[in-house]
Amino acid sequence: MKFFELKINVNLKTPIHFQKSPEAVSKLIATSLISSGFERHKNNEPKNYVFSNLGKADAKGFFEKGNIYFRSFDENLAKKVLNSLFLYEDNIFKVKGVEFKKIKYKKINYMLSLNPVFVVMKNGDFWTFQKNGDLINLMSALQDNLIRKYEMVFNEKLKPENNFMEYIQIKNNKPQTFFYKGLKFFGWKFYIVPRSDEVFQKLAFTALGTGLGHKQCSWRGIFEMGIKVYDKLLKLFCKGVL
Repeated sequence: MKFFELKINVNLKTPIHFQKSPEAVSKLIATSLISSGFERHKNNEPKNYVFSNLGKADAKGFFEKGNIYFRSFDENLAKKVLNSLFLYEDNIFKVKGVEFKKIKYKKINYMLSLNPVFVVMKNGDFWTFQKNGDLINLMSALQDNLIRKYEMVFNEKLKPENNFMEYIQIKNNKPQTFFYKGLKFFGWKFYIVPRSDEVFQKLAFTALGTGLGHKQCSWRGIFEMGIKVYDKLLKLFCKGVL
């Protein structure tokens, strides 16, 4: 198992607030996917890629520059995105450079999300303490979505007897909000300890390369910000991985 990572260094022509930056980043990634001939980003299905916000905003919540991390288990897709973004420029971003590297499978001891994770329940609402304060439902929703991604990427069925998360802690007391096409999204930050069994470690590693969590269907898979469990993206700290 391995996935491929792009570190995209960008300057912004105008400062942008962190609540609005995901939409701008989403459009940048969508443009690169279209340029590379990838059409499935429009489909309402799990995606074989994930990408981050711009990093840490300044004291007022704005970005003037940053790094976007793009990950995928599809090496060909990652290289096409690399080529389409090299020296890219539009009315918001100017790409200064792109780094490419391969991340091989290793044991993951814990994961910490720095970007919020979006979890959509069956009724279409975002998971919140006020409406859905049941952690079991939260963990089940995260695992069900992750299994779909694993089966899509590796073409292998999984029926784990337990949840891949041995421990989960919610790091923020109230959800962080972001805006996309006039809609408000509610997300959470998690600290997760995955179980040590091989099947659960594979699921955790899949989360690194494809994301953990949900997106609103109106995003059509473009804005995969939801648990970007991922070291720069969700700043997923995985001992021994990075």
